[in-house]
Amino acid sequence: MVTIFAKSFAAKFLDRLGGAPIHYSLLNALPGFVAIFVTIPGIVMIQMARNKRRIMEGFFYLSRSFPLLLALVPFLPEARRPLAFVLVYGLMNFPESISATALQSFTGDVFSPRERGEAITYRNSYSQIAQLITSVIMGVVLSVTTTNRSAIFMYQLFIVLSFLLGLKEIHYLNLLKAEERAPLANMNPVDTIRRIFTNRDYRSFIICSLIFHFGWQTGWPLFSIYQISYLGADEKWLTIVNVVLSLSGIVSFPIWQRIVKKTGYDLGIVFATICMASTPILYTFTHSMFMNAAVQPIIGFSTAGITAVLLGLMLESSPEGEGLVSAAVHTTLTSVTLAVAPLFGNLVLSLLGLNASLYVSGTLRAAGALAFLIRYHMKRRKDGSI
Repeated sequence: MVTIFAKSFAAKFLDRLGGAPIHYSLLNALPGFVAIFVTIPGIVMIQMARNKRRIMEGFFYLSRSFPLLLALVPFLPEARRPLAFVLVYGLMNFPESISATALQSFTGDVFSPRERGEAITYRNSYSQIAQLITSVIMGVVLSVTTTNRSAIFMYQLFIVLSFLLGLKEIHYLNLLKAEERAPLANMNPVDTIRRIFTNRDYRSFIICSLIFHFGWQTGWPLFSIYQISYLGADEKWLTIVNVVLSLSGIVSFPIWQRIVKKTGYDLGIVFATICMASTPILYTFTHSMFMNAAVQPIIGFSTAGITAVLLGLMLESSPEGEGLVSAAVHTTLTSVTLAVAPLFGNLVLSLLGLNASLYVSGTLRAAGALAFLIRYHMKRRKDGSI
């Protein structure tokens, strides 16, 4: 439920609180800014702890509790609500970035490399089904609200429900058994990070990922502005869009699993990023929410590819035994791009207009796809395959 709110309804909630275009950019940028400073220290703390599972569990509890502060924002004076909302939303990424990064490494501890791809596919598919059901329920309830005040109240109610579901999520997470690793009592974060970057495969992955993420994240606030401000989307249309996205994701994850099995992660990410580069361009051809919903299957297929392939490639590229810190470094660096890219998108929007800024985002994403393609050919040449 938190995922659905963050992906689909947070921007509309902000709109109902009186948000302006700059607030949409900050909504995307501030979480990245927060993650820059907290992810690596948090992960180092988990690595050095005697009971890593307990520390990780604590961050999960904090992550699932933090959204309750968003439910308090409507009680503030109207003029302060938009900025307060984006500030709380950004700070929410303090526990979320640490818990999400720890979960990435936890996936590597629970499943062997041979099982990992299939496990990620199953996790993503079931997650999409849960998101689909949640999105329909939220969308139906929100679409029948007749006033702005009643809609805001329903948002508050769903946030409280998401907290309760989050507690159940942590309960089931604790039932999983993972390979226990000894705490690194004398761990030096600087030396560990330096050692990680001596790995050529991981270093090249980071460079390509940062290029792609900058273009990917540049478009995030632009999509919200296009749908809500330009096409006039309400909760009903946002629900339809999210349902189409979820259904296409459910269908697409097994397809991407087969692609990865046939091509490997290195080439699979090239296909996924090329698909993702097309999505901002597709938006410029949609002049109604009906048309916008019609192109969502392509966007859902592209998003499923990035979700399925990027995590597997990151784990595959990480030095042996350094999965958690490698994931933390990747999260931190992509948080740097997240702190900058949405604001860059807002700048391009103010200078060139909405359609041109979407083309810029698509071009930058294509540059990331090209970087991954060059990396793939360089690895093949190194391995003597060509």
